[in-house]
Amino acid sequence: MLIAFFIALVVGIAALYWLVLKNSAEKIAAQYSILAQTLDLELNQPEPKMRGFIRPEPSVYGRHKDRELSISVPGKGLQNTRQIETVLKLEVAHKQFAAQLTASGLLGGFRQRDSGGMKRWKGSDEVFAAAIDARTHDAETLSRLIDPGTAQSLMAILKAGRGTIYIGGGIMAYAELGLIANDSVRERFESVLALFINMAEALESS
Repeated sequence: MLIAFFIALVVGIAALYWLVLKNSAEKIAAQYSILAQTLDLELNQPEPKMRGFIRPEPSVYGRHKDRELSISVPGKGLQNTRQIETVLKLEVAHKQFAAQLTASGLLGGFRQRDSGGMKRWKGSDEVFAAAIDARTHDAETLSRLIDPGTAQSLMAILKAGRGTIYIGGGIMAYAELGLIANDSVRERFESVLALFINMAEALESS
């Protein structure tokens, strides 16, 4: 009786886990489908493995406004941990400029450990300087990129998503812990994309 009860318990837990995974995967797939349709991108939806107990994350990729764009979940977590990040990458023609921005605070400082020795940039906006940890080797260019409107958008996005923006090597990237599983997170990534396009155009014209 005890063995039968234990087997039934294990089976029940496994079934519940499978249902939770399936429900979560369906929500994420729906959000990526919306992104693919809205941005006219290719949707990559890998097939489940091990009878659905392993469900690889979807991704979208292609060209948007004549720039290469992708939104995906890299296999490696934050700082080689198991914390999963979703990353948006947009192509930019200017390859020399580099910067990194994240919300100020403990997590922001942790993320800035890989900033490559870039110096803290505060600009003339004290509110922005207090809210955002921005670093670059080219303070003059970053000052031109972050006008008052851009500063407000950056503060709203980085504080809401606790993400990080990386610029360098011809790429603008936004990385946020977690997955795109609901409308609010998807809409934040869409806001990041709109912001990146404006910043890329400003950077290329500078």
